Amino acid sequence: MTITGGEALRVSGLDGLRALAALAVFGVHFNQLVQFDKQIGPFDFYRLLANGEAGVSLFFTLSGFLLALPFWRSLRSGQRLPATTVYAARRAARILPAYYLALTVLIFASGYWRFSEALPDIFLHYGFLFNFTEFSIFSINPPFWTLAVELQFYAVLPVIFWAIRGLGESRAAGAIMTLCVVAYCANYALIQSVSAIVDWPLDPRLAWIRPSGAVLTHSILAHLPHFLIGVLAGPLCIKLQRAGGGGNSLIRRTSEAVFWCALVAVIAILGTELEDMIDIPYGRYVFPVVPLLLAAAMVAAPNTRVAAACLEGFPLRRLGVISYGIYIWHFPCLNVIYGYMREYGIQPEAYRTGFAVLGLLLTVAVATVSYFTLEKPVLRVVRRITERKP
Repeated sequence: MTITGGEALRVSGLDGLRALAALAVFGVHFNQLVQFDKQIGPFDFYRLLANGEAGVSLFFTLSGFLLALPFWRSLRSGQRLPATTVYAARRAARILPAYYLALTVLIFASGYWRFSEALPDIFLHYGFLFNFTEFSIFSINPPFWTLAVELQFYAVLPVIFWAIRGLGESRAAGAIMTLCVVAYCANYALIQSVSAIVDWPLDPRLAWIRPSGAVLTHSILAHLPHFLIGVLAGPLCIKLQRAGGGGNSLIRRTSEAVFWCALVAVIAILGTELEDMIDIPYGRYVFPVVPLLLAAAMVAAPNTRVAAACLEGFPLRRLGVISYGIYIWHFPCLNVIYGYMREYGIQPEAYRTGFAVLGLLLTVAVATVSYFTLEKPVLRVVRRITERKP
């Protein structure tokens, strides 16, 4: 098991998992455009691709896990929590530059800025508040909604650890577990309440919020349990590392089995009617079963041999490094390829493989340029500056 880099943590194998998450979300939007409908026995490929949204759950779980590790280490050692200014600067450097570039390009390339009616929507996007309105949440680039939620998670995490800082590791983990349950129950109650008080379909408030609308189903509250599951994985990861990690043969064999069993179980659930049997209301991504399986695979991966070799090998690790760019650019790139194919008389629905390959190649090319010309240089500068702080 390899963990390096202070707050800029890198855990072996997790770049590969990021790549799988990004490719899963790519598959969702590919499927929405071409409707890949194929079934082999009980296994439904259309269902599997549609459920690639679980990649969002994996992104949130990974984020909670990696961001929380320095906080857990501080609690364990009795030291002060990581500096808020350093934490905030590095989080802003990670998410803002590429997002603002993509947002600005899409606004000007589409001519959206020419419409005065679009100005509130544009301002909400620049302020990361667009996930609070029905008219704005999916308007410019649908995958952007997760970035608003992610930024809100960034703000919430230090507050959570500040509140539990005196509890000790075990009681702190119990408090976060309780918060996870409370968040799900609160989200359930909120959705039920809105359904009771907002009239469908004539209430003027529906431009901002509506029963079972995206503002509720895609909120920070709806996804906080996924993020907290990742946070809760931190102490287990630290204990496994202290016990020898992948260097301990028992841990290595157990982790290998856990990883592959969890991966197979997730695919089986998302690709068959098992999903319908175990899904709970308003849980998102077959909560809690699939998020817990993803977290188990995430914790196990660094302690494995075969799984880690796959995740750290080419091309998964390379794709994982640029996965943020893949995520924010894949939907526009798919639409560009889709439009050009139709313009030249080629039906993407009839040439799904070619469409997928071209869409992925363009996405990877744009994401690579974004990473090496913008994301990586900004991160390097901010990390250098923050490392000088006392």
